[in-house]
Amino acid sequence: MEKLHAYNLYKEVLSRGIVAVGLAHFTTHLLEFALPPLYPVVIEEFSLSYSDVGVISSAVVISMFLVQTPAGHLSDRKGRKPLLLSFLVLLAGSTFLTGLSQSFVQILIFQIFVGVGASAYHSVGMALASDIAPRTRIGRFMAVQGVGGSLGVGAAPFIVSILGAFLGWRKAVNGIGIAGFLLFMCIWWLLKDTGGKPEPTEKDTVVISRKVIFLILMGFILQGFVFRGLISFFPTYLVDVHGSSLKLAGGLTSLLFLSGALAELAGGEWADRTEKLNVVVVSYGGRCLLFNLILTCYSESVMILLVLGFGFLQGLSIPAMVSLMRDMSPPGSTGTSYGAIFSISTLTGFFSPLLVGYAADLYGLRFSFSTLTIALVCAFVCIVLARYFRFR
Repeated sequence: MEKLHAYNLYKEVLSRGIVAVGLAHFTTHLLEFALPPLYPVVIEEFSLSYSDVGVISSAVVISMFLVQTPAGHLSDRKGRKPLLLSFLVLLAGSTFLTGLSQSFVQILIFQIFVGVGASAYHSVGMALASDIAPRTRIGRFMAVQGVGGSLGVGAAPFIVSILGAFLGWRKAVNGIGIAGFLLFMCIWWLLKDTGGKPEPTEKDTVVISRKVIFLILMGFILQGFVFRGLISFFPTYLVDVHGSSLKLAGGLTSLLFLSGALAELAGGEWADRTEKLNVVVVSYGGRCLLFNLILTCYSESVMILLVLGFGFLQGLSIPAMVSLMRDMSPPGSTGTSYGAIFSISTLTGFFSPLLVGYAADLYGLRFSFSTLTIALVCAFVCIVLARYFRFR
């Protein structure tokens, strides 16, 4: 009976538009991260440095930073659906054009537009998911949409690296852009019978002190620094430091993020049944340990297990964290709040590829990745302090 009740709840979630939102999340990250797995090939063709690659990645991030908050604010006032669909079209088109680039400058310009196109989901799309979610099941609802994002991040390195190995990097990126247009049509069809404006309902009041909010945001921002560094340079790290093939590097990077998809479902259920900060503390603490082991591992079989564990723990905390963001948002401004929070995190992510790339040019990728370890430890400390002050 309990299993049937859970099935009916998930059926209700799926029937209310969350499939479309999750698919939009998948599409956003699939297109946003189509180029980084191919950086080793792009570096060779255009004779780029690690710093040049950092500039490309940071250009994506800074354009997201500039647009996320205005997009979220506009969705609070005018409705979410048309805005989300418009940005997805821009994202698919700019991804396709990236594959036609003939110079570093052209890649840079088209990737800036990729950042603009990708900016809508974490403000507009998450706010749309939050509109759907009831207070008592927000962890479950946010987990369902989050699975789409994790699958997109995880699928991008695997699909693109395979296509790149057989077709070349240009046709691989072109193909992902075309797939983006096809996915857009599916999302449009799924959303056409859903409302475009947020419901004018008041959410339950959750009292969280400013000190705790600050610490939660600092932890989230620092882990965002680590995330952006990993998605930008982890495949290159595996190729250059561990001597992995491009296909193996792409596969391991996919495992890192795909393993988080299943974890999000578990994390959503856990977040609905306990204090959300408990979930985040376990996730961040475990990742500190595993990431340090990944950087000191030389066995490919052990590396696979460590990557799976790291990805699982990463996905575990996502529903709890985005649910906390909703709790911290004033009524009627969910899109603006999500946009502002993710913009701040994105700004930190702007510096991550630059710093990692610059340090790699000076001291090597192994050294530069140690800065990500320090950032992750600092994020864990912030979340532990937030948990302490929340229930002191």
